[in-house]
Amino acid sequence: MQEIKIIKKEDIKYDFTDGFAATEILSETCPGITICKCCLKSGSTFEVETYAESDRMQLLFFTTCSGIVKSGKKIYMIDDQAVFVPDFNRERVFITAADTDLYFIRITGLMTEIDHRQMKNCQYVLPRFVRLRESIEYTERFTQESGSKVVSHSIIAGRHLGRYTMGWNIGAGPDFIGQHTHPTLEQWYFMIDGSKFTYVAGGDEILVNEGDVSFTPHGTSHGSECSEDGFINYVWFELNRAWEEI
Repeated sequence: MQEIKIIKKEDIKYDFTDGFAATEILSETCPGITICKCCLKSGSTFEVETYAESDRMQLLFFTTCSGIVKSGKKIYMIDDQAVFVPDFNRERVFITAADTDLYFIRITGLMTEIDHRQMKNCQYVLPRFVRLRESIEYTERFTQESGSKVVSHSIIAGRHLGRYTMGWNIGAGPDFIGQHTHPTLEQWYFMIDGSKFTYVAGGDEILVNEGDVSFTPHGTSHGSECSEDGFINYVWFELNRAWEEI
């Protein structure tokens, strides 16, 4: 079984060209998935590389709030932390940073026949722009039964992007997310504003903070704990490998 992987915010370096930098992180965690931490300098514009639907899906998670996304003739204001899903390569996509540097996470993943079939069946319309505050709130049964007050949100629901899903968990300390296991899910956490908690996974206890990123392989028991002065606040991204032999 793979090990838990963590990259700390302070270990991520940026090399800028024309006001833009993209640093690939956790590159060896899962074949077919590429994750980059990106920064666009204030006043700069960047054209996003897009992919055919037969090739790769893409998610852009804006962790700071200053700029716009332009997709074809549509313009989306980045006035809150948000996720943008391009309509593959059917439209050109540009990002412009406003009066402060714009930080975001770019995720791409290979598309398979399973992804195409699930997207066709659910008829999900792209492009999609979702502010975190507008995402759908829900409660997981194991969280409710354990007495945790952490609030979960769905950003990209199952099947809308095939095997790929995304959500957001938030809760002020003292609080916790109980130990649980996903037999077929590869899972990444992106710690955002004010995060400070202990991630307990695979027998390890790891203090994580805002800007850190973790990877947890399928089949690994994991949960989170935070003290009175802590804060659980992260966006998760998952790949469901239920259709593979793993």
